[in-house]
Amino acid sequence: MIPRNGQAGWAREAGLLLVFAVIVLTMPEWLEWIGGYSALATKVTIWALFALGFDILLGFTGYLSFGHAAFFGTAAYATGMSFRDFSPEIVPALLFSLAATVPLALILGYLTLRRTGIYFSILTLAFAQMLHAAALSIFSDWTGGDNGLTMDVSPAFMGEDLSDRAIFYIAAGTLVVGYAIARQIRRSPFGLMLMAIKENPMRLEYTGAHLRIYKIAAFVISALYGSVAGFLMVVYEPYVATKYLHWSTSGELVIMSVIGGVNTLIGPMIGATFMLYFENVVQGYLGEQWKLVLGIIFVLVVIFVPGGFVDMYNRARRRLGMVARLRRPNVPDAPGSIEEERARPRNVQARHELPTE
Repeated sequence: MIPRNGQAGWAREAGLLLVFAVIVLTMPEWLEWIGGYSALATKVTIWALFALGFDILLGFTGYLSFGHAAFFGTAAYATGMSFRDFSPEIVPALLFSLAATVPLALILGYLTLRRTGIYFSILTLAFAQMLHAAALSIFSDWTGGDNGLTMDVSPAFMGEDLSDRAIFYIAAGTLVVGYAIARQIRRSPFGLMLMAIKENPMRLEYTGAHLRIYKIAAFVISALYGSVAGFLMVVYEPYVATKYLHWSTSGELVIMSVIGGVNTLIGPMIGATFMLYFENVVQGYLGEQWKLVLGIIFVLVVIFVPGGFVDMYNRARRRLGMVARLRRPNVPDAPGSIEEERARPRNVQARHELPTE
């Protein structure tokens, strides 16, 4: 077996990133081929970045957050206030948004990661809703309250106004870099520690590892992806809606991740593309019933394909006799998952087992 850190491994990694970059950078063209429109590509890349960062927390460590809108919305408001009160330049706005969200992520991570499971999820939801309520009440003089934050500016870089295509390339380039960083995190010792936390945190604690530091680090990294996505959303559309802090934004993020496939990195981005395409293109054919159809698709995926679209693809490959990576279902203790794994032919399982002495 060729070492993953060898020359062949790096060549394969570079090839995968190149293919990913080509797909992302040509998105305005191929979206039009399937009935979409080029302006949708920027929004897709922004949400894909948001979902990618969310997968670092949920997919790697197994912590399901219902409050990631807190970072997306806080960064959006910070960017909007920078544009409105300081300068239309995007670099100061980015720094301002990071300065607002990093301390917030550290505080929320420190408080919420004291609990696990549903208790962690409810805590993140509660803190996010507190921020949403504050934006509509005590901070309404700065945030615009129910009307959102409006600004009469055009985002610029070094004095030059950014065109729609330039904004897309900024968002697309950020997504490619973010994907490359996420893949390196997964391959690194730090990433292995995060996945070990998901598998068996109690056993890992017995080794003397300080798990809380790793969990807070994963939480902050995930929040950074969300904050950059919130910044890019305001650059794309210079208006901050109150929805950006609402729980429904976090809910959409969870749906995207589960539909695409958690703990795959590429899956949540596919889920984001599918949902935005469904919302902006398919609903034109379905009318007001598009949410019902989307809900049915989500239920069917959770019940029959817990691994999302990525698992559906791998299952199709195995049925065609092609070698495909075996993945655990994203839904813990999914019905039939253990029985299916035991019923799998032994020669298929052996390809993925470590050799024994």
